[in-house]
Amino acid sequence: MKEKNTNPYNLKLLDEKPSGYLNDEEFHNFLEKNGVPIKREKKKENKNDNLPRFAHFNKIHMYKIVRDGSFGSVPTVYKKPSMSQISKMQESMKNNNNSILGRKILKDKKGKILEIFDKAEDRVETRTSIAEKVSISLGVNCNRKLVRSVLNAKRFSSLKKLKKIS
Repeated sequence: MKEKNTNPYNLKLLDEKPSGYLNDEEFHNFLEKNGVPIKREKKKENKNDNLPRFAHFNKIHMYKIVRDGSFGSVPTVYKKPSMSQISKMQESMKNNNNSILGRKILKDKKGKILEIFDKAEDRVETRTSIAEKVSISLGVNCNRKLVRSVLNAKRFSSLKKLKKIS
């Protein structure tokens, strides 16, 4: 039987929670309140939580705390991130379609692409110009490949409206 590593980030074990540190629920609520939504994944089989992985990836300092009793896992506490760290997290999540924030922004991008295409006059817009307008209006990356896939899926019959069709 393979032994599971209960401390994969080699965290220091402390007797009590230091000031300025948050437990897992407080940390999750703090991030949600500050616009960094995270889906916590606790699976019944192995009870893994992705908060420590998220904190490690975003260079947030963590400690393990001695637990009360002999049941359950050793609790982890997280240093409260600064507002500059939070803005960096938001920026990296905006352009990642696997994050909750990234998926919401992707949905907004698709809506904006269709909106710009529908308002455009015949033979004025290209896929690149639509992508640039979406990038400017939403403040996130957008490229012509996304524009092409959205228009092919939703407006295939009216693609002749574009300036350049390939």
